[in-house]
Amino acid sequence: MKPFVRELRPEEPARFNPDKLEDLCLRIGEHRAEAEVAKALERISLALRELADSCGAPDRLRAATTTLMQDAEFIGMATLARVARNALDAMDTGNAVTLAATLARLERVGDRSIHAVWDLEDLSG
Repeated sequence: MKPFVRELRPEEPARFNPDKLEDLCLRIGEHRAEAEVAKALERISLALRELADSCGAPDRLRAATTTLMQDAEFIGMATLARVARNALDAMDTGNAVTLAATLARLERVGDRSIHAVWDLEDLSG
C-alpha cells in the first residue's frame, strides 16, 4: 500500500491597513507619501533578497527581517509586518525548523505583498 501524501499549497492574502497610507498622505502630502512608499517597497525587496543570501549569518538575517518589519509597518502591510515579527520570534527561540518555515512564509507573503501594492498602484493610476 502506498502512503498517502498530500501536497500543501500555502495561500495567504496580503492584507493592508489603508489607514496607515491615508495617515502618511495627510502628514506629508500625497506626492511625498508616494515617494516614501516606493522607497519602503525598494527596501523591502532588498531585505527579501538579503533573507535568501544571509543563510548562516544570524546578524544579517535579523537585520534584514527587522528592516522588512519596520518598512512593512510604516506603509501598512499588516500581514507582512506580522510574519516578520513571527520570524524574529522564531530567531529568539532558536528553533531551526520553526525559523525555516517562518522565513519561507515571509518570502511568500513578501512577494505577494509587493505585487499587491503595485497592483493597487496600477488601479489608482
